[in-house]
Amino acid sequence: MKTDVNDSPAMPATVRTRLDIGFGTREQWCLAPATFTDETLKIAGHPVMERWEGSYMGRLAGIASAAGGSVLEVGFGMGISATALLADERVKSYTVIECHPGVATRALAMLDAEMARMRARLMVGFWEEVTPLLAAASFDGILFDTYPLTEADIHQNHFAFFPEAFRLLRSGGFLTYYSDEATGFSREHLDRLWGAGFTDVKFDVCELDTPADCEYWMSDTMIAPIVRKP
Repeated sequence: MKTDVNDSPAMPATVRTRLDIGFGTREQWCLAPATFTDETLKIAGHPVMERWEGSYMGRLAGIASAAGGSVLEVGFGMGISATALLADERVKSYTVIECHPGVATRALAMLDAEMARMRARLMVGFWEEVTPLLAAASFDGILFDTYPLTEADIHQNHFAFFPEAFRLLRSGGFLTYYSDEATGFSREHLDRLWGAGFTDVKFDVCELDTPADCEYWMSDTMIAPIVRKP
């Protein structure tokens, strides 16, 4: 577990890949079909998630559930982290926010049994629209993993969520997220966390089995943030 600063810029090849595919509007994103295979999720030509992320998502789930209680996940994806969170008996309630109708439909199917038990709920929409409906200090853990929908969001779409995460977490609760950084926090990353009110900021370096043809990540490590609300 470390707190080092990494001032290296985002990997340009992964930026170019997304720009080559192109970004539309949010409405176009939601209208594009979500294409699932056993190994991948693609939307509007973008590789949103792949199965090789499993061990990393499992680590994020472990961080988000560390305090037990109520856990919020933002972005359902392939449901890898949701499965890990709901397998943890310390998690008493699970809420997921998902903006894409096709992914939300898959989430409904995967969460059916837990929703029947009133242990899980799904909220459909972009987090910016949904989280204001949620009470402050209502979660013990948050896992954030959404896909960047604009050029400006590439490798830093989690930054804008930090103030809202601070509001939603109970004292002692944990925030974690798909970090898009290989070995440490950038200075901007730390500044955004500190500016949101987080002072207990650490991370683990996770080893990855990244495929050589992956379009959105090109390192064999990624940090798993361990961010705790005072």
